[in-house]
Amino acid sequence: MFTQEDSNRHRIRQPRWRDPELVRRRKVLRKQVNLAIARAYVLEDPKAHLKPMVAWPYLQATVPGGYCWPTICSLHYAGAPRSAIARLRQGNLGIENEMRPWIADFFHGLCLSGALQEKETGRFRIDTTAHPELAEDIGGWHIAGRLGTDDGFGRRRLVGCLATLLPPVDPLGESVLTGLFAGARLIEIDGEQWFEFPASDQVKSLLDSWTILFEPSHGAGTKKNMLRASPFFAALFVGLMPNCSKQRILSLRRPATCPLLALLYWDWLYKKPGMRILPFADSLPFGCSPRTFYRRGWKRKELLGKAVTAGLFGVDQKLRIRLHDWSQSQRL
Repeated sequence: MFTQEDSNRHRIRQPRWRDPELVRRRKVLRKQVNLAIARAYVLEDPKAHLKPMVAWPYLQATVPGGYCWPTICSLHYAGAPRSAIARLRQGNLGIENEMRPWIADFFHGLCLSGALQEKETGRFRIDTTAHPELAEDIGGWHIAGRLGTDDGFGRRRLVGCLATLLPPVDPLGESVLTGLFAGARLIEIDGEQWFEFPASDQVKSLLDSWTILFEPSHGAGTKKNMLRASPFFAALFVGLMPNCSKQRILSLRRPATCPLLALLYWDWLYKKPGMRILPFADSLPFGCSPRTFYRRGWKRKELLGKAVTAGLFGVDQKLRIRLHDWSQSQRL
């Protein structure tokens, strides 16, 4: 015969009743905690889930009504670090203003330029010999992460920077183009300075969407499948760059196809009587004064033919805005 004890042993266990509202609140709380930890990963410390003092300000700002004092166990219970990193990879953390200029789009542009190389999944490094200004900018940035030790060949790994895991918001946006020029390699061909970057399909689509003039690069020591563009276009985006990268561009002395490009774009945008040439040298990047224009023997009626020869057949509205902003900033 079966005893009472045996019958209880084989009884089907009923699921425990849970309050649906309480379950919903816990899910919302976990999402808020993971968002706070993801923000702390990017701005403060990649080990924020192990440092309650670091995570506390972000939890106060993210969790409405406040949050009890966090502990390592409570942060692990909320899902950190795995759930926090998964939330970080989704992007849209709401801290873009605090990150600038080191936002996801800027990092994407650095990767396209080849300055930020991903040798392993999620692990990046830069060549400080080829990009000393970028290395100096990273050394003084305000987000989490630093450069590791030199491997003996000038290459240094980017350590503790989870901002590189953020997806780009606009792959064809101005911040991506800014990163492309900030990480581009500076070369000299026939006494002119160019910016060189890989000829990938993404780079070509980005430049074409902005109607930026580029051509294949055939400089000395240049790898295959490389493109080059004039520093004239890079100067239009210096306001979105870190300081050292900005000064690298503005301090160029022999930018390629300048001041001709400045004259061609001015003639294209401001075809008015008495405004066919630059009123002063800084009206557009690397321009020239009217006196220099006539001293070189140029004529206004020849500008259209030079524009066709250079391949200037149109100006995208986004690039037109950047040119207009530069011109207005120099008049102030």
